[in-house]
Amino acid sequence: MRGLIVAYFDAVAAKNFVGLDAVVTRDFQIYEDGKVWNNDSVYHNIQYHQPFSVKFTLTDFHVFADTHTGELSYHERADFVVQDTVRFTLNFLSTALCLRTKEGWKIRLIHVTAEKTPEVGMPRIYRRFDSVRYIPDHYQKRMEVFSKERARRGGIVMLGNSITEFGDWRRLFGDSGVVNRGIAGDNTFGMLDRLSDVIARRPAKLFVEAGINDIGQGVPSAMIAANIGSIVQYVRVKSPGTRVFVVSVLPTNDRAKEHYPEVAGKNESVRALDGRLREGAGNYGYVYIDLAVRVTDGSGNLDEQYAKADGLHLNEAGYTEFVKLLREKGYL
Repeated sequence: MRGLIVAYFDAVAAKNFVGLDAVVTRDFQIYEDGKVWNNDSVYHNIQYHQPFSVKFTLTDFHVFADTHTGELSYHERADFVVQDTVRFTLNFLSTALCLRTKEGWKIRLIHVTAEKTPEVGMPRIYRRFDSVRYIPDHYQKRMEVFSKERARRGGIVMLGNSITEFGDWRRLFGDSGVVNRGIAGDNTFGMLDRLSDVIARRPAKLFVEAGINDIGQGVPSAMIAANIGSIVQYVRVKSPGTRVFVVSVLPTNDRAKEHYPEVAGKNESVRALDGRLREGAGNYGYVYIDLAVRVTDGSGNLDEQYAKADGLHLNEAGYTEFVKLLREKGYL
């Protein structure tokens, strides 16, 4: 049981949802100073407060157990480093309840009480990227449309931003059952927020296209890649039969300066993020689809033959090239 507690906080430090899920019961909760958390809310909270690292030191364990239940008390020290510069430490007095299940011992409940002193508190240093949306009204309207659609299991779901929303996927794939979950202006935080709709469908395949709006909002590439990794991990746990594909972020061309100045001139950031996404495929277990290499010209910009006049979005030839790539790779 002590090992379960250590494993849980190791998973928090590693931002590993699979690890969190593996050591707790289905109805697991955390009580913390009047707040009630479950694994989902813990994981979302981790993502909303990146970039940070934390090291947990767990000491002074006291354990009482019988054949079916176990109670633990322990001291928890959390050493945080935020944005590579700000350091602070929090201390907690904690208890936990463990249950013996068919799969072995699991954590059912953790109760956390922070040790507080008058002069020490949590610094207000987090930037809440998750609250930033380019087109909040459109986001809400799309969500209302999604909520009215019947959730059929299986098939293909396309999750993304405007590049996904503007694609006529049913025609392009020749599949009337494809579900379009693109929202123009959305970022990876918005996609994390609406994953429950995707998971309810238990799709056979999920294509994730995301990142350019985050770049336009100044979200660090490490955070964007971690959010996409979080999407994949969350889907793996909640819908293990779903195969997840992550599409590369596409560069823009000079015409974007007029129509989308917030993302224009940021192709180096796009390439840096794509490098992280390529590496992340091995860590998170998704298939990386390098569409960017197929639609980039010799100068590293979005090739005009595949782009709309706005310099950002794909035209019909661009979408056709994407489908061609998927068929070549055997993903359709």
